[in-house]
Amino acid sequence: MKLKYITLLISHFLIMHVQSQKIDRLSFQLGYGVNYFKMVDLNTAFSNGFLENELEMDDFEIKTGNSFEFNLLYQSIKLFDFGVYAGYQYTIKNSTPSSYKMNEFNLPIEECEGRYELRTEALTIGITNSWYIDQIVNNVEKDNFLNRLRYGVELSAGIGFSKIISNLLPAKGAVNQSEYFAYTSSDFQSQIGLKAEYDLTTTPIITSLGLRVGYQFLKTGEVRDAANQVWNVNDQYPITLDFSGVYFGVYIKIGK
Repeated sequence: MKLKYITLLISHFLIMHVQSQKIDRLSFQLGYGVNYFKMVDLNTAFSNGFLENELEMDDFEIKTGNSFEFNLLYQSIKLFDFGVYAGYQYTIKNSTPSSYKMNEFNLPIEECEGRYELRTEALTIGITNSWYIDQIVNNVEKDNFLNRLRYGVELSAGIGFSKIISNLLPAKGAVNQSEYFAYTSSDFQSQIGLKAEYDLTTTPIITSLGLRVGYQFLKTGEVRDAANQVWNVNDQYPITLDFSGVYFGVYIKIGK
């Protein structure tokens, strides 16, 4: 019986607490960040001479990239919000590989520089949810500054559409031929992280500036081209793309 009364009392407290927090707020969030990637398969292929002539770099590795994200959020109570997100993250590596122009006797007469670009990218879409810890742990009345500060945990899950593009453009008249290939994969993507935001303005529009840090999970299967052929470098290194790793960034959120 005591357990029953305690359970009812706790349930009543939670219901009253949620009702006291009710709000109705729609907002959108724009963010920029830096992501750390693993890319083990790709970096192993580089270390074994793949694209050595095009990249002209020693110890070439893909480790970091830039990211942009857009969230559309709805918040019914102060404790949490939920919504949808779309993001884009990428890394671009450029180099100027040398080649030669040839005369009519097929002899080199001029050294020239071409252009090479290697791009890895991922477009992500899914659902997101944030739980504001400050609404749970803070039981004292806050002053005006702290009243505008919120912090919590963010969780996201969706699909990542990943791609790697290799594009070689030799100088005009050079003996080398242009080369272009692209391989793709679609896979589950998720993030878990911490966020903190501060309301710069509260009327008539709520404008918040925030910081976020966390970990992303996004590893592809073997990437494939438009003909559904697996990319296997030199028939030794089947390539997967691994965007998994720590991320951190800033964002601005506007809502009413």
